[in-house]
Amino acid sequence: MLLHILPAVVTHNFHPDRGAFRNVCNLAIDDAERIIASIRRGGHAYLKENYLQRRMLAESWLIAERRRKIGETPLPRPVYFFLGNVADGWDKSRPASVILPLAMFDVGMITFTFPDSMSSCLHLRSADDIDEPWHGQVFTRDEIEDVIARYGFPDPSQSRERRGPDAFIEVQVWDDRPLENVRRQADLS
Repeated sequence: MLLHILPAVVTHNFHPDRGAFRNVCNLAIDDAERIIASIRRGGHAYLKENYLQRRMLAESWLIAERRRKIGETPLPRPVYFFLGNVADGWDKSRPASVILPLAMFDVGMITFTFPDSMSSCLHLRSADDIDEPWHGQVFTRDEIEDVIARYGFPDPSQSRERRGPDAFIEVQVWDDRPLENVRRQADLS
């Protein structure tokens, strides 16, 4: 089943020991590599040895596209969310979730990729991988609404296997001020 309207919520998945609303790319390289290694040891071998290098390359692309599309923002690097309720526990390295209204984020402070930014990043894909009109792009809110209205996206209530390779839309939040109250109220530091 495909949805053709923008969901009203976003989901941030995280590990409680590491805290919510964090980005591994904000850490010193040694600290980031330590966290990535602990995730790999926890049964997530899909994180390749060059994961941090690839993540940084994807973020450089996101940052350049964010500047081009929405300009400068309070955060130099994003906080990552999924569009819709994706608190499904699928990713064991991030077993906790916070679901928030999308409306709490100013439209000029968010961008989207479909699917996630590492899968979408042109620098990490071959030209043969760009087989859908939404691949390899960073979208504003208006643009992602148009994409969803035209093509839909898989219903997050279905299993990831059933949704296929474009299982979700990632939301990059470039202003964490709306998250300060959430962090304090839920003790998510």
